Amino acid sequence: MIRAALVTGAGRRVGAAIATRLAERGFHVFIHVHRSQADGQALAQDLRARGLAAQTLACDLADAQAVDAMAAHVLASDADHYMLVNNASWFGHDLPGAAPARNLDASLDVHVRAPVALMEAFARGRGRARLDAVNVLDQKLGAPNPDYYSYTIGKYGLWGAARTWRALQAKGVRVFGLWPGLMLTSDVLDEEDFRARRAGNPLRRPIDVSDLLRALDLVLDAPDLPGQDLLVDAGESLYARARDVAFEGEPLRSGG
Repeated sequence: MIRAALVTGAGRRVGAAIATRLAERGFHVFIHVHRSQADGQALAQDLRARGLAAQTLACDLADAQAVDAMAAHVLASDADHYMLVNNASWFGHDLPGAAPARNLDASLDVHVRAPVALMEAFARGRGRARLDAVNVLDQKLGAPNPDYYSYTIGKYGLWGAARTWRALQAKGVRVFGLWPGLMLTSDVLDEEDFRARRAGNPLRRPIDVSDLLRALDLVLDAPDLPGQDLLVDAGESLYARARDVAFEGEPLRSGG
């Protein structure tokens, strides 16, 4: 069986871990990169050195023609099983009432327009092949707060697209959503704050990238599992916060 997987935003962090796991599971992995081309090429070289199949594809997800060309390149592998992992993310901080229009454009390009175009292309071009689409979402969809406003709108758009696809119940197509909690640090939190807040979920258990990979394994190991949302957040999506965990305790300023 020929297996091919496209993982967007796969040069670093979570995307690189997902690409690695899929390569280890026997997929020819197409590592999508944009600004992290050097990282993606290094990852592909490392995987090939281990005897695994991997290559990089550079694409600006805001370029509709480039997105279509990338999908066509993957579909040319004529696989029996395709996996599309919409992992790429635009992550910029803004608040309602203080959100530049360019932020929403960037979020919609990466979180909605490109993923939907890829799902459409794979659905049309897969022939009789099996298709699993996995969308990396965010636990805050279950309990939103005002931080990262444009980012959140984009993730809601992708979630809505995934739910609509599932309602179609197309034969041979499964659409999943992964809802991770806080797993990796950012430039907002220092290492000490990150460690403390990472375990601040209702189960008081830190979430790790390996937890997300186990959810991905479940998708692969249970071919009869219907498409659904898999929450990997130790209950965080059930806990309403006034602000994002990175800003917890800080007051919101007037006007945003």
